[in-house]
Amino acid sequence: MAALDAGRQRQAAEYARKRRRIGIITLVLTVALVATLIFTPLSGNLTAALPDSPVLAAALYFALLMFVYALITLPLDYYGGLVLPRRYGLSRQDNQSWLADHVKSLSMGIAFGAIAVAALYFMLQRSPDWWWLFAWAALMAVSLLLTVLAPVVIIPMFFKMKPMKEGELKDRLEALAARTGVKVGGIYVIEFSEKTTLANAAVMGLGYTKRVAISDTLIEQYSPDEIELVMAHELAHQRHADVWRLYGFQAVTFMFMFGLGAWVFDYLVTAMDYVNLTDPAALLMLLVALFAAGVPAMPLSGWFSRRLEAAADAYALDLTGNPEVFISAMTKLTDQNLSEARSSSFFERLGQGHPSYNDRVKMAEEFRSQMRRIDT
Repeated sequence: MAALDAGRQRQAAEYARKRRRIGIITLVLTVALVATLIFTPLSGNLTAALPDSPVLAAALYFALLMFVYALITLPLDYYGGLVLPRRYGLSRQDNQSWLADHVKSLSMGIAFGAIAVAALYFMLQRSPDWWWLFAWAALMAVSLLLTVLAPVVIIPMFFKMKPMKEGELKDRLEALAARTGVKVGGIYVIEFSEKTTLANAAVMGLGYTKRVAISDTLIEQYSPDEIELVMAHELAHQRHADVWRLYGFQAVTFMFMFGLGAWVFDYLVTAMDYVNLTDPAALLMLLVALFAAGVPAMPLSGWFSRRLEAAADAYALDLTGNPEVFISAMTKLTDQNLSEARSSSFFERLGQGHPSYNDRVKMAEEFRSQMRRIDT
């Protein structure tokens, strides 16, 4: 039976530990910067120089803060996003390639974030009592749109995608999709190998954009049986309508987050002597209130995601009937992606979206035992 490589697991533990340190340093730095802006006149002085329109001023203020924050945290992003992964053999990017992706991602974040902030302040102006409900509805609409656009617009901005060549593997995966009753708009290969050694697969998109996506690193290093097993797991999410189940779950948790965040923000605006809810200087307070309101939902979201993933694993085992291949595929993925068999961090385990390797192998072994009992 396949077993994890002990050396890779030692590296995985080291890698996870170093990434946690980077995360803690980033968190401390972020808290210090936010506290400085909130508890000193700096935020008010900055926004005083911006246009009189609260909507425009808030959007510009957000863009400025994001740009400055990106400059301050660039060394941490560079170390955690390129130096460390390259040291552990996970990245194939050079400095120029990484910087291009980083700038692209940052530009998108600033642009979309500024638009979102402008929309928030517009809602605050128009409906001070119910802005949070309109903001929640807008967020859910945008989330749905991004799900549709992800495989045709967003992913291709960072990785090349091309239809899988005709052949035995494509025929096999198409037959698998037909067995599950899931209709997809094609099977595509994502060229991970230009930038990373990681392997992954997914069924992404909605409606006409729904498609199977498999990384070339997975195709090159896994057997047809293992690729079929991984694909069976991804098709299970579509079979179970997990996109909509997760969307519904997020709709409920985000409504709670916006409702509670609005109440906290309203209280803090008064307590901190801001002009009113639309004071651009209160932008950081608004973002802090929304984040704080969302924290209680994080472990709940992790729990719900793990349930969906475990159900997909069970479906893949039932569909393929091959627990040995399941264990082999999970073992290869864990070693290749330098993942820990079980995270040593309690908080990571609490929020992680997938069952641990140990839990997945245990499920496969129980499935194998049931098969043997049935055979006898």
